[in-house]
Amino acid sequence: MDDAEIDFRHIFGIVRRQIRLILATIAIVLAVAGIALFSITPLYTGTALVLVDPSRKNLLDPSSALGSTSADSARVESEVEIVDSDAVLLSVIAEKGLVTDPEFGVKIGLRDRLLAFLRIRDLRLPAGEEALGNVLAKFKNNVSVSRRGLTYLIAVSVRSEDPARAAELANAITTTYIRLQIESKTSNTRDSRDIVERQVADAESAVISAEKAYDDFILSNVNAIAEQTGRTDLTTMRGRIDQLLSERSMTENRVQALRQSVSQSDWQSVADNLQDAAVAELNRQRMELERSLAQAESGSARAVNLRAELDKINAGLKEQSTTALQQLQNSAATYEQEAATLRRDLSSAILNSNLPADMLAQIYRLQQISRNATTQYQTLLARSQALETEAALQIADSRVVSPAYPPNRPSSPKVPLILGVATLFAIGAGLALAFIFENFVGGFTDEEQVQAVTRLPLATVVPRHTANTAAMHSVSDALVDSPLSMYAESIRRLRATLDNALQNSMAPKPEDAKKAGRVIMLSSAMPGEGKSTLALSLARTLALSGASTLIIDCDFRKPSIQRHLNIEPSNGLVDFLIGDIGSDELLQNIVRSDPKTSLTAVVGARRADVPTDQLLTQEKFSRLIQTARPRFDYIVLDSPPIEPVVDGLYLAKYADVITFVIRWARTPQRMCVNAIQRLNQTKNERCRILTVLNQQEGKHSFYNTYSDYYSE
Repeated sequence: MDDAEIDFRHIFGIVRRQIRLILATIAIVLAVAGIALFSITPLYTGTALVLVDPSRKNLLDPSSALGSTSADSARVESEVEIVDSDAVLLSVIAEKGLVTDPEFGVKIGLRDRLLAFLRIRDLRLPAGEEALGNVLAKFKNNVSVSRRGLTYLIAVSVRSEDPARAAELANAITTTYIRLQIESKTSNTRDSRDIVERQVADAESAVISAEKAYDDFILSNVNAIAEQTGRTDLTTMRGRIDQLLSERSMTENRVQALRQSVSQSDWQSVADNLQDAAVAELNRQRMELERSLAQAESGSARAVNLRAELDKINAGLKEQSTTALQQLQNSAATYEQEAATLRRDLSSAILNSNLPADMLAQIYRLQQISRNATTQYQTLLARSQALETEAALQIADSRVVSPAYPPNRPSSPKVPLILGVATLFAIGAGLALAFIFENFVGGFTDEEQVQAVTRLPLATVVPRHTANTAAMHSVSDALVDSPLSMYAESIRRLRATLDNALQNSMAPKPEDAKKAGRVIMLSSAMPGEGKSTLALSLARTLALSGASTLIIDCDFRKPSIQRHLNIEPSNGLVDFLIGDIGSDELLQNIVRSDPKTSLTAVVGARRADVPTDQLLTQEKFSRLIQTARPRFDYIVLDSPPIEPVVDGLYLAKYADVITFVIRWARTPQRMCVNAIQRLNQTKNERCRILTVLNQQEGKHSFYNTYSDYYSE
C-alpha cells in the first residue's frame, strides 16, 4: 500500500491496541475539567435592551422627527460604542460605589502577592487614579454591549457573582447612558443658545446703530431738504422731535434720580423732585413723627405707637413714590413713542418730497440697512427663545424597552459546552497520545502492532521463560529440558517460519546442486533484547531437527554464547581474526560442541580491544563464512545490536534471512523502525527480514486457549 494513502486498518489497530491509554486520557481530562468546573465561581448575566431611534426629537416641531435611513446603521453602531465608553462606566462606578465593592473593587491580586513575595514590589493597595483604572478594567471585562443583528436594539449585559447585582448594574448602565444622552443634548442646545444670544447682542447694537445713522442723516439734512423743497412743516416737525427728545431725556434723568432717592429712603429729595402735594404732606408728617419719636422715652408705649405710625408714613411714601415713578416712566415712553411717530412722519414726508437722486438713494440705503438689521435681530431673538424652550424640552433618542431582571441560571461556566469541548479534546488527546506512544515512545505489546509499525511479517511470539538456575545455565536449555513448553514451541514455530522464508527467497540454481548452508542472522535494535538466548535456542532446535548447525558469536564487544554453553575458552573468535592463533588452535579453542545437542559453536572469550568493524571487513571472516557454508546446513550469526555499534550492518550482507528480535513492551518503536531501515539498506536483495516479539509478559490468549497442549 502506498505510504501516502490512509491505512484505516492501521489506524483502527492503533485505537484497539491503545484503548486503555485513550480511555485513561479521556478520564483524566474529564476529571480535570470537572474539578475546574467545580472550582470556578459561577457568574450570572443580566441583560437590558435599549432601542435607538435615529431620528431627531423636537417637541416644538414634530415634523422634524422623520429621519433618513442612510446613516441609521452607523448611528446605532456609534451608540453601541458610547454605551461601552469609559465615561458611562465611570459614572456607574461612582454612582454604585464599585471602588469599594467586594467583587469589582480594589484588592490585592495573586500577581501582586507573588511580586511582593519575590521582593520585586511592595504589597500595597492601589489608590487614586490607579485604583480607579483597575476597577474600570475589571468592570469593563464583565460588561458586554452589542447590537442585535441589523436591528436598532442594543443589548447591555453585565456579569456578576450575584444575579441581583448583575441586573442592577445592567439597568444602571442603561439609565446612566440615557441620562448622559439627555444632558449632552441639553448642553449642546444651551451652548447653541449662548452663541445665538451673543449674536443677538451684536444684532441689537447693529439695529440701534442703523436706526441712529438713518435718523442722524434725516435730522442733519432736514433744513437743507426744507430749503430745497420749500416745505416749512419739515422744520416744524424737526423742532417738535427735538423737544420730545429733550423732555424724554429730562424725564429719564428725573426717573434715575428718583429711583436712587427711593432706594436710599431719602424722602426729602423725593418730595423735592416730585413736587407732589400728597408726597409733600406725607413727608411733613414723617418729619413731625421723627421729632416726636426723638423726644419720647425709648421703649415706652408712646414710642412704640410713634414707630408704628412712622412705618405707615414711610410705606405710604414708598407707595406714592413708586406710583409717581411709574407715571414718569410712562411719560418718558410716551415722549419716545411720539418722537418715533414724528420721525416716521418726517421720513415719509421727506421721501414724498422732490429730492435729488443722490440724496434719495442714500436715504433708501440707510433705510434698507436698518430694515436688514431689524430682520436679523428679530430672527436671532426668535431662535434664542426657541433654543431656550428646546433645552427645557429635550428627550432621549434611546429608551429602555426591556430592563434587566435577575437571571435564574448562571451564564458561566457553560457546563454542557465545556464538557463537550473537554470530551472532544480528551478524545483528540487520547488519540494523539496513542499515536505518539505507538510510533515514538512505547514498546510493542501486540502482534498486529509489530506488523503495523514495522511493515514486516511476524515470525513468532516468544513468551518469557525463567531459567531454573539449579538445573539450567541458560533459558535455551528449555529446548532440551522442557521440549513441550510454550517457549520451546515458539522457537520451533520460528524455525518453521524461517525455513519457509528461505525456500521462497532462494530460487533454485544449477550451482545449488552442491550443499550450501543457509545463513540466519539474529539482530536487534538495542542490547538486552534476549537476542543471544534466542539465537542459541534457534540453533539448538535446528540441530535437534537433524540439521548440521553452526552458531557464530559475532558480538565482539560483549560475547555471551560461551556463558550460555557453560564453557570458558582461553581464546575466541576475536583472537583468530586478529591473527594471534593458528588454525589448529582455532579448532581446539574456538569451535566447540554443544553438550546438550549436536550444535557446533564458534564462541568468543574476551572483549575486542580494536575497532570491531575492521574485524568483520577482513578476508578472514569472509573466508570463515565461505568455509562454513558447504559444511553446515545452517549458520546462525549472533550479531551485536544495530543502534550502539555498526557491526550488524556489515554482517547483514552475509545473511540469507534476518531475524529481528523485539523485546515485548521495551524496544522503542521509532528506534526499532530506524534499525530495520538501516538493515534494509545493507542486506542483499534476496534476504528477507522477519520479526520476533520476545519475552512476552503473562500468558498469551492463544496459549491460554490451548494450554493443555503444553507442559513446562
